[in-house]
Amino acid sequence: MNHLPLRWLALAVMLISTTGIARSQTSQRIIYDFTFQRDTSDVNSKTKDQYALDVFEHHSRFVSFTKLKQDIYLDSMTKAIEAQGGLQNIKSININRSNMGTGGIYEIYKFDDGKIRFQQKFLREIYGYEEDMTKLNWAITDHTEKYVQYNCQMAKLNYGGRTWNALFTTDIAINNGPYKFSGLPGLIVKMWDEKNHCLFELTEIKNITGADTRVPNAEIVKKEEFKKVEQNAQTQLRGVASGISPSSPGSGTVTMRVFKDQNGNDITPEQAQRRRAEAEKRNNNRLELN
Repeated sequence: MNHLPLRWLALAVMLISTTGIARSQTSQRIIYDFTFQRDTSDVNSKTKDQYALDVFEHHSRFVSFTKLKQDIYLDSMTKAIEAQGGLQNIKSININRSNMGTGGIYEIYKFDDGKIRFQQKFLREIYGYEEDMTKLNWAITDHTEKYVQYNCQMAKLNYGGRTWNALFTTDIAINNGPYKFSGLPGLIVKMWDEKNHCLFELTEIKNITGADTRVPNAEIVKKEEFKKVEQNAQTQLRGVASGISPSSPGSGTVTMRVFKDQNGNDITPEQAQRRRAEAEKRNNNRLELN
């Protein structure tokens, strides 16, 4: 067991938005598997996570199941804190963050005019940048093939320092796709880069009810500035992790089951920090290279 001082729990709780939520009646959820090679020199470093493309009336949202699970987790943590009378009355609370996956915690909102907003919460604030995806220079080829039951055609694109191949189908009348991508005359059902580092694959389409349709307010900055904010936040979080230490019983601490090895065994914060540093060296790939 490791202990997290209340000041850091308070910071975590502040990650949860307290604004009202708009709910749609019925929306479509398009689910993709995303396989990503995290270490450019190791083909065995590939991980797979699921992402949801939720299609609403006038916009859509692309988000990982990791992010969706994290939101539920933070909401349940808030309710547990409230049940004990607030932060000031907490003795301890058990938190288990396992099985959330390794997907990104960003959200991408796509609008009818072809523009997107990429945003993410860093500590207390949500930052985002906007991008005009109507400028994508798709090259639709003559190549056709079947993907599952869908009749597909191939298109090519250079974006983010990668050359992409995409299979899209007009069998589904949705002009959309994974990540930031859209603009083809149909739904993208499979997309991969020529280095085989990234692979999106359609796995399911279903209707959902009660989805959160709001677009959270964000501090909009330029893309270059967003990257700096992200780097600064990562530095701060590493500092928080390295500062975690046991506290005396009854001092208003939170028991957190965060530090575990691959076999589920508890490890110390120092061991976790060393392993995190080693993992960062291996995690040298990015979906966008420029």
